[in-house]
Amino acid sequence: MAKKPQLIANSRDTIFQTLYVRIGNHVELGANTCVDKGSWRDTTIGDYTKIDNLVQIGHNVTIGKSCIVCGQVGIAGSATIGDYVTLGGRVAVRDHVSIVSKVRLAANSCVTKDIKEAGDYGGFPAVPAQQWRRQMAAQRFNYKKDVKSS
Repeated sequence: MAKKPQLIANSRDTIFQTLYVRIGNHVELGANTCVDKGSWRDTTIGDYTKIDNLVQIGHNVTIGKSCIVCGQVGIAGSATIGDYVTLGGRVAVRDHVSIVSKVRLAANSCVTKDIKEAGDYGGFPAVPAQQWRRQMAAQRFNYKKDVKSS
């Protein structure tokens, strides 16, 4: 006699997201964008924010006004993003991270810690743009040196 399959989790183990998603005025959401509703605070998207296709916005996230979120961005739960922030394509934002207003993140960057000063950032983990460019130049220099010695 075949055994009946066990459920991995039953309804008593599920934490329901019972709050709301608050979307401001003149917000654009691209195709296949997913915005999760909140569990302990509402997920909010500020006025005039533009969100491209294939973006994942986790639960309890707050996005300020006039932000630009490019394609394939992932924002994990409970992140807070200030006003006038631009996230380039494929940027990842870790959970419970804060980004102040007027920050621009280069494509393929990953925010792992709070960003407390306005400016340009890039890399993995995200660092100020000038430091990121120096890291990239040093990496390229070391790569060329390794290729010549081979």
